[in-house]
Amino acid sequence: MRKRDEKKLIALEQAALDLVQENGLSQLTINKLAKRAGVSVATAYIYFENKADLLGHLYQTAREQLIDSIPEPNEQDAISLQFETVMRAYAHNFNEAPKALNFMAALAANPEYLPEALQGNTTLLGPAMLAVIKRGYLAQMLLTDNVDLIIAQALQPLQWLYQVRAQNQVVVASAELDQLIAMATRAIFKA
Repeated sequence: MRKRDEKKLIALEQAALDLVQENGLSQLTINKLAKRAGVSVATAYIYFENKADLLGHLYQTAREQLIDSIPEPNEQDAISLQFETVMRAYAHNFNEAPKALNFMAALAANPEYLPEALQGNTTLLGPAMLAVIKRGYLAQMLLTDNVDLIIAQALQPLQWLYQVRAQNQVVVASAELDQLIAMATRAIFKA
């Protein structure tokens, strides 16, 4: 069996993100992937069993990069400050990895492309934000205990803003981020 080459794996991952951004998930094939990465089709199959395996791998990598790597905020801080800290961490990650963000959004809209085990886990909610929500809930500071509504009021608008701006090659201004966080805070927390 051939040994995996880290450079080829990175080339395949980047090629997949580029192809999904350019043509969408449905147009991604292992043949197109191999061609874009500059490797043979046989080499691509050394790394990925099929398209679902590739997408599952990329999804887990993107999720770790964008969401799961965000550290939990200091629980001694005010809950609104914890929320702001986590929102800013999401914004930073979204800004640093726009292709991964676009990829995550595409898979959230089309989870059927993922391996079955991952299809129910395309949410933007990560451990850090979940910790803040739990703390807000326990302190009876939330306007709702419906986590889906909280995500819809905070994380989805943040994702949309960074995704649209990246597509148009426009930077999100600091004042815009401040305003979005303030609006999300008012939508989620009691006054």
